[in-house]
Amino acid sequence: MPDTNMERVEQYLSRKKKAAKGDEADLYQRFEQLYSKKLWYELANEVKKVVYAPPLGLDLKEFYDSFISDFEHRINLLQLAEITIPIANYIFAKDRDGALAFLEKMGRTVKKDVQAKIRVDVGQIKLRLDNKDKNERCVDIDTVRALIESTRKEIDEKVHGVQSVHVAFYKVSSVYYKEIGDYASYYREALRYLGVEDLTTLTTEEKHVHAVLLGFAALLGENIYNLGELLAHPILHALENTAEVWIKHVLDAFNEGNIDKFNTYEREWSEWDDLKRRKSGLMNKMRLLALMELALQRTSKNRQLTFSEVAKACQVEPDKVEHLVMRALSKKLIRGSIDQVNGEVLISWVQPRVLNEDQLRGVANRIVEWTKDVSGMEDLVAANARDILTKA
Repeated sequence: MPDTNMERVEQYLSRKKKAAKGDEADLYQRFEQLYSKKLWYELANEVKKVVYAPPLGLDLKEFYDSFISDFEHRINLLQLAEITIPIANYIFAKDRDGALAFLEKMGRTVKKDVQAKIRVDVGQIKLRLDNKDKNERCVDIDTVRALIESTRKEIDEKVHGVQSVHVAFYKVSSVYYKEIGDYASYYREALRYLGVEDLTTLTTEEKHVHAVLLGFAALLGENIYNLGELLAHPILHALENTAEVWIKHVLDAFNEGNIDKFNTYEREWSEWDDLKRRKSGLMNKMRLLALMELALQRTSKNRQLTFSEVAKACQVEPDKVEHLVMRALSKKLIRGSIDQVNGEVLISWVQPRVLNEDQLRGVANRIVEWTKDVSGMEDLVAANARDILTKA
């Protein structure tokens, strides 16, 4: 009895080959050869290339129904999951519910492989984020939130090392946080994504968009005070020679606690509504960073700051210094105490941050001074050792 599935596949490939020309006809010839020889691994690799860069006019749903579905049970499940993602995206453009149903079906198909199931779930998250109403709002953000939480739990508990599913998940979860306006979570998640992504696969435009969005998130994110990690990231090179290069300079100003430098770029950043509306919050954040930088510039034995020194460095009125320091203490940016009687602040610890070159040079200079102090103490002890021993 003839294999009707095989006949259906052969008829589909033959029809596509006859309708195609040149390289595209050769492609279907290649599919026929691999399929007839049952070289499933090689066939899956070729199919994956096609679905991610399909020939003009190729109906990916038909490609799946008439071809891939016949041998999907014979290939690696993670590879199958990766193949289905662009197919689902193709279906989504014409039938949103159909695309989600397709991925739900594929999730059941690949469920025995943890990473494959995660990859399909991530694909579903992306489509649900893309499913927006006429006001460009996500139709079912609660479902997306639940999927993000459950998928993160699966990855944390069952996926070891850095895998391809991490790249896909961090990318889509950062989009989710951007969608709900959570700048701080977007900042952290986008940095995780870029930390596992191969940046050479991103276009110049994609790099530029990531750099701009990360810059805004760093400035606007609640409790984001460690900007050094972003400043050291190569993604910011995408801002060079563009109209948004000022973002890099403003980030530098924040990291240095340099209020005057920040103010010099007010014309640029005030053109962006998100930043303009939050000017007060930006200044509060800048003042906290200025306080941290002021303390960092001092040696550990010389971190007793007067209210007037803090007021000048942080550009606040003297009667606002105590409130500023209390905010820094409550946010655990510093440790120390306030001497209200003498109008002084004693800072014993500053929250660790990724430092730039100038800040590192400052730390190195303080280490040199500390080494000199230690050497001086050693010399003093050595010189007086006999007297100390005699008295003992």
